[in-house]
Amino acid sequence: MLTPLECADETVPLVDADAYRLDVLDIDGQVFASTVVDRAEAQRIATHSTGETVAQDAEGVITVVGAATNMGPRTHVLTPRRSGTPQTLTPMERADEMARLVIAAAQQDNACVVTGGLVDTVMKLHADQEPGKANPVSVRRLVRARAAAEGVRVILTDDERYWAIREQLHHMDGDQVHALRDSIADGGDLDPRGHDRVLVEAISVCLSNRLSPARLHGAVPVSISLWHEPEPDGVGSLRECADYPGVAEALDVLRAAEVPVATFPGRKMLWREWHSPQGPQGAFVGPHCGRTLEVSWFIDGAHDERSMRTRNTRTVRGARNRALDDVAGAFDRAGWKVWRVESSNTATRRALRVDVIPPAEEEPSPVVTEEEAEALVAEFGIGEGDLDEAVYEAANEDGADEYNGGAHPELSDDDAYEEVHGAADVRASSVNNQGATAQVQFLAECCGNAEALRSLLEDLTSSAAPSSATTGSDA
Repeated sequence: MLTPLECADETVPLVDADAYRLDVLDIDGQVFASTVVDRAEAQRIATHSTGETVAQDAEGVITVVGAATNMGPRTHVLTPRRSGTPQTLTPMERADEMARLVIAAAQQDNACVVTGGLVDTVMKLHADQEPGKANPVSVRRLVRARAAAEGVRVILTDDERYWAIREQLHHMDGDQVHALRDSIADGGDLDPRGHDRVLVEAISVCLSNRLSPARLHGAVPVSISLWHEPEPDGVGSLRECADYPGVAEALDVLRAAEVPVATFPGRKMLWREWHSPQGPQGAFVGPHCGRTLEVSWFIDGAHDERSMRTRNTRTVRGARNRALDDVAGAFDRAGWKVWRVESSNTATRRALRVDVIPPAEEEPSPVVTEEEAEALVAEFGIGEGDLDEAVYEAANEDGADEYNGGAHPELSDDDAYEEVHGAADVRASSVNNQGATAQVQFLAECCGNAEALRSLLEDLTSSAAPSSATTGSDA
C-alpha cells in the first residue's frame, strides 16, 4: 500500500539501509537507467517538492513521480539495499559495475587503454560474480561513454585498432617496420601476427608510397602492443617454472655437461607432430617438492613408454636409461644430491627420472673465529667494558648507512631515523652483554678484515692507556 505525501518539501523517512538502488522509468514505465546511490543522495531524491508525488510502501521502496530531469519529468524508484543480505543487481547495475572494473583495470595495468581483449579478460575474471553476468554490449557502451571523463582511450572496433596501429608504425623508422614485416613472414602460418588482417593491412599501407594522413601527425601512440606476439619456446622447463628456485641452476649444470635439453614450442602442435622427431628431445627440469627438482628425459615428445608400441620400447628404454645416467652423473659431479627413480614393474631396468637437490648454500666464514678473538682479547689486554663505546659507535654507523639507503620508506624521516638507530642500540647492547670476545667478533665484521680490526684495537687500547695513567697520577 503506497502512502502518498502531499505537502511540499516534505522529507520521507528512510529505512535502515546502507544504500539504495535508483531505477529511472521512462514514460512507458520501463526501466531505462539504473544505478546505486548512497543514503544521502537517496534522501535528496526522496525529498518531496512541488510538482512531484512521493509514495512509500511497507518495504521502504520510495517512488517519486514527476521528478524533473534533463529529459523531462520521470519516475524514480528507490529500493533499499541492506547489508548482510544477498542483493540481485539489475542488468543496468551489472553493466555499470563491470564498466567500472574494466576502466579501473585499464588505468592500473593497461596504460589507460581499453581493448576488446581487456574487456573479455575482466569479464572472465568476474564470471562467477554478479557483475560478470552483464551484457558485453552494454558494458562496452558504458565504457565508451565514460572514457573521456576517466582519461582512457577506447580501442574496440577494427577501425579504431587499425588507426592505433598506424600511429605506432608512424613513430617507427622504416627499418623497424621492415624488420617487423620480415619477422612476421619468417614465422609463416605458425605466427599469429600473419593471420591478423588489421595488422597486415596497416603494415602494407605504411610501407606503400601513399602520403601519411594528417591525423597521424602529432598523434600520441599507445604504449601497449596491439597484436599478439608469438609465444616463446620453453627451453629445458616450462616458462611458468623458469623462476622456481634451483631450475636455472639445474639447467646451467646440464649445459655445462653438454647434456641436451628439451624445447617446448610455444605454438600449438598436432599430436602426431609432437610425438615425432620434431617434438621435445632431451632433458626436462621441473619442480617436485620443496627444494627437490625432477629431471625427466623426452624422446620424440614423450617422457615415458606408455604411448609407444611394444616393438619400439626396448630401443627407447635403453636410450633413456643411458641419458638419465648421464644426467645423474652431471649433477653428482656438480655436488648435487641425486636420487634415481626407476620402475619396479619391468623385468629389465627402466629409469623413470632423476630427482636432484641443489647443494646447501655455505654460510660466509667469520672475519675472525672465536679462538682468534680470544687471542686478540688477551694480546691487547681488553677488559670488561673497554669496547662498549666502540661497539655502540660501530652499530650506529651501520644504522646510519641503513637510514641513508632508504630504510623504512613507510615512515617519516624522523621516525625512520629513530627506528634504525634504536635497533642499532639494541643490537650493540646485546653484543656488549656477551663479553669481550663477542665484541671483538662484532667489530671484526664491521671492519671487514683482520688488519683493519688490529688497527682499530691498537687505536682503542693506546687511547685508553694514557687516560688510565692520568687517572693513576691524579690519585
